[in-house]
Amino acid sequence: MLEIITNKIRGYSGRPPVKELRKAAVLIAVTESDDPELIYTLRSNKVGSHGGEVSFPGGMFETEDINLENTALRESEEETGLDKTKVNIIGPIDTVVSRFNISVTPYVGVVPDNIILNDNSEEIEACFRVPLSFLLKDQRYRNDEINRNGDKFFMPAYEYDSYIIWGLTAMMTVDFLNVALDANIDLKTEGN
Repeated sequence: MLEIITNKIRGYSGRPPVKELRKAAVLIAVTESDDPELIYTLRSNKVGSHGGEVSFPGGMFETEDINLENTALRESEEETGLDKTKVNIIGPIDTVVSRFNISVTPYVGVVPDNIILNDNSEEIEACFRVPLSFLLKDQRYRNDEINRNGDKFFMPAYEYDSYIIWGLTAMMTVDFLNVALDANIDLKTEGN
């Protein structure tokens, strides 16, 4: 499965960052295992933005960052202790725009299955993993109907253990599954 993901992402040229907006980047970390998993975080309620929400590790571009890939790696290390030297970045997928008008670029990277993460940072309450096999079933906990620029679509929300993956993180998850694994998850319908 990792070979398929690597080939699809390396051959993909998605939507670039939006020039006129502030920039951020996240890391979609895929574990190197027979049943690969994605690594998510539960943001602490102590943080001002997105407190209590599930997210991919990442954050805002800072002037010392060389590029957005560096932003994703730096922020992931700060938030989860993920050693950035152990991340094999494959490449970016489509940039998305948050409800706060921030251009967010997800970078896909492979990490060892036994990677050690911590959730002792001020920003993160927990780190957890979700198997790709679970996500590919597209079993939605709920659908949030979104109307944007005259288009209607259904934002999926997935429940795994006690965590709810929704919003922009769910959108990036679906984008990743569709690009990397040809999941054909259709956001114009309410899913499974």
